[in-house]
Amino acid sequence: MNVERLTGVLGAQINDIDLNDLDKKQVEELHQQVCDHQVVVIPNQSFSPKEQTEFSHLLGPYSPVPFVEPISGYPEVIKVVKKESESEAFNFGGVWHSDFSFLEIPPAFTILHALDVPDIGGDTVWSSNVAAYEALDDTSKERFDTITCIHSASASYSPKQQSLHSGLSGMDIRTSNDAERNTEHPLVCTHPVTGNKSLFFNGTYVRGLKGGGINDSEDEVNLLMWLHNWTTHIRFTFRHRWSNGDVVIWDNRSTQHVAINDYPGRHRELNRTTVAGENPSN
Repeated sequence: MNVERLTGVLGAQINDIDLNDLDKKQVEELHQQVCDHQVVVIPNQSFSPKEQTEFSHLLGPYSPVPFVEPISGYPEVIKVVKKESESEAFNFGGVWHSDFSFLEIPPAFTILHALDVPDIGGDTVWSSNVAAYEALDDTSKERFDTITCIHSASASYSPKQQSLHSGLSGMDIRTSNDAERNTEHPLVCTHPVTGNKSLFFNGTYVRGLKGGGINDSEDEVNLLMWLHNWTTHIRFTFRHRWSNGDVVIWDNRSTQHVAINDYPGRHRELNRTTVAGENPSN
């Protein structure tokens, strides 16, 4: 594979491959490249929903997608779309997050295929939670190894957020009281393929912390804010400007991301599938 690194921290582009025509060795190499580079961009691809589903299965089994209804006839594919008439609407994925980290078994990979993207705006930015961990001093690493994160979808998918999501007429997002459920994962996790440690943190779904000498709510709030600011610092990031036909695959176990809402009056449409991971552990 022709692999070109895109930054000194994370991100790579793979050229001259057809994701609809991969042999077993190529699939294994692609899997490793995504784990190693955390985000991989593959331009000039053409996926039908059926083909995208089949490709996802090459990387692993389907990971459930709560709260968002799939496209008709393809239960593993969701459409990420904001229409040109929805300038004032909140865009899907528009806050820093790692996909569905609130699940007991969060997804390993997300696969996003660009169908119709703006000529300007609508970029996605990823940050490396591996680089953020590696840049910590030894005292912080030791402390963070004893902290547990409390993940919840409450800030995004509780019923009080329904009006926010209803601004996107091309998506069927159904909030629920199920979003109030909590799941606990370690703050410091070890990647099952690379062996790299990372901060399994994102400011959207991590709603609480415990352990690590956190004595009161003020300690907790301050550390939550510090972790958000630290893990999303520009020196840990990669920004991608989309083109139609791009397929981007990223590893949720080692990254978080945000979709930038800077394209009023323009259409943005992509198809997304997710691949199951494992229970995060340190």
